[in-house]
Amino acid sequence: MMKNGILIKYVVALIFLISIKAFAQEGTVSGTLTDDSGLPLPGVNIMIKGTTIGTQTDFDGNYSIQCNIDDILVFSYIGFSAREVLVTGAIFGEEGNATMVKKKPIQKIRSDAYTNAIQRTSTPKIKIPSLEDVYKTYNKNGSYFDYSRIRNIEIGKDKIKLSYFRPNTYYEVGWNSKTGFQFINNKNLPELQSVYSQGRPFNGENTFFGPETGEIFSFGPRTQTLEFDGSAYEYDQNGRLVALGNGNGNPSNVYNNSIFKTSIKTSNNVFLNISTDNDFYGFDYQNKIIEDIFGEEQSSHNEFTVSYRNSKSSNKPILWDTFIKYSNAVDNQPNINGFQNNLLLNTYATPISFGNNQGIQLTDNSQRSFSPNRFNNPIWLLKTNQNQVMSNILIASLQNKFGISDDAYFKTILNYTNSARKERFGLPRSTAGFLEGYVSHKNVDINEFDSNLVFRLEKYMNDSKLKIDSKINYTYRNLNYSLFEAERFSGFSFSNPQTSSERTQKLDRNTFRMLHTFAYTIADISTTITAGNNSFTSSLQNSKWFLPTLGIKTDLDNYIDVDWLRRFTVAARTSFDVNDISLFYTNQSHNSLLIQPQESLEYTANNDLFISNDIHLEEKISYELGVNIDTELFYGDVYLDLGFNYFNNRTNNSVFPVFEQNEFQLKNIADVSNKGFELSLNISIRDYNDFWYSPGIVFSSYRTKVLDILDEDERIPFAGFSSVSKNLIKGQPAGVFVGSAYQRDNQNNIIIDNQGFPIVAPDLKVIGDPTPEYSIGFSNWFHWKKFRFNFLIDFQKGGDVWNGTQNVLNYLGTSQLSAEQRQITGFVFNGVNQEGERNTIPVDFANPINGLSGNKFVRYGYEGVAEDAIVDGSYINLKSINFTYDLAKNRSNHFLRDLTIGIYANNLFTWSKYRGASPYSNLFDQHSSHGLNFFNTPITSEIGFKINLKI
Repeated sequence: MMKNGILIKYVVALIFLISIKAFAQEGTVSGTLTDDSGLPLPGVNIMIKGTTIGTQTDFDGNYSIQCNIDDILVFSYIGFSAREVLVTGAIFGEEGNATMVKKKPIQKIRSDAYTNAIQRTSTPKIKIPSLEDVYKTYNKNGSYFDYSRIRNIEIGKDKIKLSYFRPNTYYEVGWNSKTGFQFINNKNLPELQSVYSQGRPFNGENTFFGPETGEIFSFGPRTQTLEFDGSAYEYDQNGRLVALGNGNGNPSNVYNNSIFKTSIKTSNNVFLNISTDNDFYGFDYQNKIIEDIFGEEQSSHNEFTVSYRNSKSSNKPILWDTFIKYSNAVDNQPNINGFQNNLLLNTYATPISFGNNQGIQLTDNSQRSFSPNRFNNPIWLLKTNQNQVMSNILIASLQNKFGISDDAYFKTILNYTNSARKERFGLPRSTAGFLEGYVSHKNVDINEFDSNLVFRLEKYMNDSKLKIDSKINYTYRNLNYSLFEAERFSGFSFSNPQTSSERTQKLDRNTFRMLHTFAYTIADISTTITAGNNSFTSSLQNSKWFLPTLGIKTDLDNYIDVDWLRRFTVAARTSFDVNDISLFYTNQSHNSLLIQPQESLEYTANNDLFISNDIHLEEKISYELGVNIDTELFYGDVYLDLGFNYFNNRTNNSVFPVFEQNEFQLKNIADVSNKGFELSLNISIRDYNDFWYSPGIVFSSYRTKVLDILDEDERIPFAGFSSVSKNLIKGQPAGVFVGSAYQRDNQNNIIIDNQGFPIVAPDLKVIGDPTPEYSIGFSNWFHWKKFRFNFLIDFQKGGDVWNGTQNVLNYLGTSQLSAEQRQITGFVFNGVNQEGERNTIPVDFANPINGLSGNKFVRYGYEGVAEDAIVDGSYINLKSINFTYDLAKNRSNHFLRDLTIGIYANNLFTWSKYRGASPYSNLFDQHSSHGLNFFNTPITSEIGFKINLKI
C-alpha cells in the first residue's frame, strides 16, 4: 500500500482497490473498482499509457480493456491523483513495483487488525513495513512477535493494548451486503415538450395526424384544442382525437411515456478463511443481482474463489501460492447493437398524444406504435427482444518461489484462463429497423496459457543497494469465434428464417518477452538509477529486441534543512515499448460509421475485426517527470502533500479500423502524441478526540495531437456516424469532430440564402474537439470516533460534445426547445447574403402557412446541422456520498471483529451546460465514442445501505 501521506495512503486505496482478471501476454484486463467500503466507482478513466486506447468503469465499477503484458494502465479518477499499474504477471501475484493495490477477494487474517490500527494512528512520515515483506518484528525482550496473532490494537493516552488470537488455527467468517435503489433524475434527461400533439402543418394550419398515418412529427395543434370521439380505435382506448366540438367532450390526454423505473441492486459476499502458522486456505463467494432501470429484467453475477498459500515463516524451501476462480455473469438487458440507445430514441420521439402503455400489438399482430414501421413502441422492444450476454471465466494460477540465498530468489508463475462470451440479439417481425425480424448469435471463446520465470536479486553494499529483476514470459493464446445471423422470419417466432449466414474465425498466437531491469540506489546522495531493456516477439507480428528504459529518482529533502519539510522527491523516466493488439478487436466503434443517425434503428455491431500478419507492433515512447513535496505544519497537526506530474508520450504505428475495398480492416494508420500534467494537493488535518479531516484536490489537463497519417487519406474516422464522426487528422487533436457546418465567407460570416436561412457548406468540416480544457476533483473525508463521512465532487471544464439527441428531438418536434421557439417570427439570422451584404431577411421558425418545408427545425433534415449540436461539455457532479458507523470499534468483544453499517448515495446532483448530459457514457457504449451523445444512457442515481460483518 502506498505511503504518500494520509490522503494518498487511504484515498488512493479507496479508489484503486481492484480485482483484476488478466489474460496475460495479450488479452483483457477486467475487474471492479470499489472504495474501501465496497461501493462501486463509476466513471474511472482507464487508459493504456502513451496511447488513445481507454475505457471507463460503468455504474457498477466494472471495466474491461484489451492490453498486453508490460502495458502501463493509467487509472484516473476525478478527485484523486492518477495511478499506474504495470500489466505483468503481478496481476496474478508476481513480484513487481506496481503502485496500485490489488483488492484480493480474501481478506487476510494476519493483516486486518494491524492495518486498521495503522489507519487510525499513523502519520505520513511513519514508515510502516508491508506485512507481505516483513512477517515478524521484535519486542523489547528481543523475541519476535507474530503479527498474524493480532486481533485488535487500542491506542490509549499512556498505553497500547493488544488483543490477539491464541490458538494455532485461526478462523475468519465474514458477510458483506449492500442494497441500493437506482433511479433516473429527470434533470439528467433531455427536456421534452408537453404541449403539442402529433401532426404537421396542413392547409396553413397545424393539423393532428394520428398514428395510423405513420406521422413522425409533433408539430400538430396544442393538445388542449383536441378531444376524443369515443369510437372504437386500436391506437387509443378513448377513441380518435378530433377538434374541440367534434367529439364526445372528453379532453385529450397528455400521456406520460417515461420507461424508467426505480430498480433494486443487491450484492452479497461471504467468505471463510482458515489460517495456521504455516498455511492459509480461503473460500470466497460473491453474488450480485441488478434490476435494469426499465423495470423489466434482472442481471446476475456469481463468482467463487478457492485459494491456498503457505506462509513465509514456514521455513519450507518452496513457497506456494495458488487459486482457482470461476465467475458467471448474465446480462438480460445489454446494450448490444445500441439497443438501449434506440430504446431511448423511440421513447423520446413518442408524441405526448400517444400512450405507449396501452398495448404493444394490434389485431393483425403488427406492432402498435405511434408511427408503424418508422418508430417502435419502446415497451414492444422491452417485451419482445431476445437480448442476452452470458460470460464465463475460469482462471487457475499456480505460483511457487525458490529461495537461492538471502538476497536472491526465483519465482515461477503458471496461469490458465478460459473466457467464453455469448451474445444473443433478437427482435421479431414488425420491429422498425428489422421489419422482417432479425437474430444474431455471437460466441467468442478464448483459451490462454501463460508462463513466467522471474529472478530477483537485492544486494546491499555498504550504504548502497543493487536490485536486479529479470523476467521471461511465454504466452499461447487461442481464439474461436462464430457469428450466426438470420432474418426474414415468417411469423413472430425466431424460427425458419428465409436467409441466414454464419462466419467463423480461428486464430492462435505465441508471444515471447524478456524484461531485464537494474536499479542502483546510492544512499550518500539519496538517488536511485534504473535501467532496463524489454524484448518482444510474436508469431503474428514483428519483433522488437531493443526497448530500453531509463529512470532516476532523487530525494532532495536530505539536502534542505527545513523543519517543516518531510519529503521532497524528483523523478524522471523515459521508456520505449510496444503494443501488440488483441486477436479479437473488441472496440466496435467503427460499425456505426457505415450508417447515418436516421438509420440507427438498423444498427448492428457485427463487423468484427481480427489481427493479421500485416499489422506491425505499435511503438510507444514515454517521457515523464514527477515532483512530490510532503510537509508538516502546526506541530504535526496538519500535513500537506503536493504532487506534480508531467508526461509526454508518443505512439507510432497506432492501429485503427480503416474502411478500404468496401470493408473495414485494421491498419497501422497514425502516429499520435499525448502530453499533459497533473497537479494534486492533499491535506490531512488531525485534531484531538479522534477527529480527522482530509480534503484533496486534483487538477489535470492533457492534449493529444496526430503527428502523421500513414496513408493517402487526409482523415481517418474511427467513431460516430458517416455524417458526423471522431477523426484522426494530421496536425489536429486526436478525435476531433467532423460534420456538417454552415457555409462561411473569408471573414467567417455565415452565408444566408434568399429565403433568410443559413446555407450548409457542401463539405464536412472540423466542428469540435472533445478534449476538456481541464478537470478538477474535490474530495473530503471526515473521521470522528465511530463515524466516517466522505463525499466526492467531479468537475470538468470544456470539452466539446456532439449532442445529436437534441438535434433529432428538435427535428421531430418533441423537444422543449422546439416548443419554445416554434412561435418565433420575424427573426433575422446574423450573416451575409451570397453577394456579401448584411442579411436583412426576417423568417418565421414554424409558421404553418409555410408548410413543413419552411419549418426551421425540419429544413436541415433528421440530424440537423452538426455544428448546431456542438455544446460545451462542462459539468459538475456530486459523484458519491458515504456515511458509516462502526458498531464494533473499541469493544472488547472477542467474537465480533467487525460490524459496520452505512448509507451511501451516488450521482445525487449533476449540473451541466445542457440538459441530458451523460458524461460517463459513450455512444453505443463503445470505448472510442466518448463525446458523442446520441440517446446515450443517462446518469443513474443510487441511494442504498450496507452492512459488513466479520467474526
